[in-house]
Amino acid sequence: MNEAEKKLRKRRRDIKQATDVNRKHAEMMKTESVARHKRSRIQIRSEVMENRQIDYKSHMKWLEN
Repeated sequence: MNEAEKKLRKRRRDIKQATDVNRKHAEMMKTESVARHKRSRIQIRSEVMENRQIDYKSHMKWLEN
């Protein structure tokens, strides 16, 4: 019985550690997604503003933010 209890405790500990790792990974992916989205918006703004042939500022108010 003692050996079985040790295996059960080890298994529970391993499951808890795996759950924690999975939770941290999911949180990290969500944070990176938000940061990636912000960088994307900055990149779009800079590409639109580089095009000097068309005055986008008068048509796209979100560029000024």
